[in-house]
Amino acid sequence: MPSLPKRSGPYLLTLLLVVLGILTYWMLSVLNDPAIQQAVKKNKLTQAPRQPEQEAPLLPSPSAAASTATDPVILDMHQEMIREDTPPERELEIIQDLIAQNQRALGPGSFGDNNDITRALVGDSGDGIWLPRQSPRIREGQLLDRWGTPYWFHANGANQLEIRSAGPDRDLFNSDDIILNGSPAGYGATPAEVTPEASRKL
Repeated sequence: MPSLPKRSGPYLLTLLLVVLGILTYWMLSVLNDPAIQQAVKKNKLTQAPRQPEQEAPLLPSPSAAASTATDPVILDMHQEMIREDTPPERELEIIQDLIAQNQRALGPGSFGDNNDITRALVGDSGDGIWLPRQSPRIREGQLLDRWGTPYWFHANGANQLEIRSAGPDRDLFNSDDIILNGSPAGYGATPAEVTPEASRKL
């Protein structure tokens, strides 16, 4: 009878390979089992943390959007209006242009006093902005001239508005007033004794 080799290493290695092959075959058969695959998927679904539902961002209402969006051209006009080197007469022209744009956008309407006009220009109605709310020329709901006095507005008809600044002395209706579209003599703030030629210079 032949004797076995003294070294058992080759036998152990062969045995390990056989066991490993059996385990591999068994694992593959288990993993490919449809019932096992379905159970694994179900388990993953139940254990996966639920993602919080993303809330859709709230969109501003049309009126809110209008109250925050100011046309760059209008912003430029405002910057020119508040510059120290802008002549006061030009400042009145800019205000007239802003009011005219407001009238074109919203349709014809009657002119009000300073509070009404300022409210319209800052877009309180939600229809757009013609003057920034944070303008240094607006205080307590009124539009001020460069000396801090509220402008005086007076309608000379359906399509023309007298705009009057009290001037450096801050006192309305005297000789240093700065006026655009002065009222005809005897109408508005212009005394009756003023000639039409003088009224046009106001």
